Parts: sequence; C-alpha cells; structure tokens
Amino acid sequence: LLQHREQYTGDDYERTRFKDYSIERVEKYEGKQREREENREKGFTDYEQVNSRKYNRDIAKLKPSDLAAAAAAAAHHRQKAGEDGDHEPDQKNVERLAKTVMDQQKKRATLHKPSIEQEGEDVSYINERNARFNRKMNRAYDKYTKEVKDNFERGTAL
Repeated sequence: LLQHREQYTGDDYERTRFKDYSIERVEKYEGKQREREENREKGFTDYEQVNSRKYNRDIAKLKPSDLAAAAAAAAHHRQKAGEDGDHEPDQKNVERLAKTVMDQQKKRATLHKPSIEQEGEDVSYINERNARFNRKMNRAYDKYTKEVKDNFERGTAL
C-alpha cells in the first residue's frame, strides 16, 4: 500500500520506508546479521571442529553471571585445593549439566529417522525411494523372477 502511494506521488519508496528506522535499530540489526553470518555452518571438515563449534555454542548459552560465578568458584577451589586438584562441584551445577546432557540426548534421538525396515522383509534397498522403486519392480516382474530368487535362497542357482 505504501509502495503504491509512493509511486503515485513520485517519492522514493525505499527512502520513505527507512525513515521509520533509528540508527541504533539499524546497527543492532546489522550486528545480528554479522553474528548470524559468523555462526553459519561452513561445512564439515573434521570432528574436532564440529566439537569445538558445539562447545562454543554451549558456552554462549551460559548467562554472563554463570560464567563469572564459575570462574570465581574455579579460582576459589584452586586456591583451596592447592596443587592436588581436589574439587567438588556444586550440586546445582551438576544437576544443570545432567539436564543439558539429557536434553542433548533427546534432541539427538529425535533427529535420527526410524529404520524403514519391516519385520520379516528382505532388505534389498538403501533408502525409502529405492525401496519404493523395488516394490514397483517386484509387482511387475515377480512372477518371472520367482524361480530364480528361490534358487538363490536354496543356493542351487546356476
């Protein structure tokens, strides 16, 4: 609607639209776009980089107060324990870690597709599309290939 009005009056639509945005809002938006570009997956190279990216994402999810408290607690425990490294983590942190691990396992479980293999069915396919093709071929040619398949099952094929 605004675009049609601007065309009718002869004003520049883009210029009119950008009058609504403040400098701070534009800078915030551009910052988010830069961050999004930096965080974009650059492709798989090796498992070390995948784990490093996962670790950095997990660290980024921590609240700043959690990071400061964790650093302070670590420094306190290092002083208290000396060089022997005895450390007993807070129960709250242990529970939060356990919850995070459980959430990751649930997410991983939902990402994997269930097997398409049917009970008692011979697996002669590599994916769902290939299984569908094989079923079509079997409908058309099973009556001609039944004897050959049976001979292969018995091991008496020539």
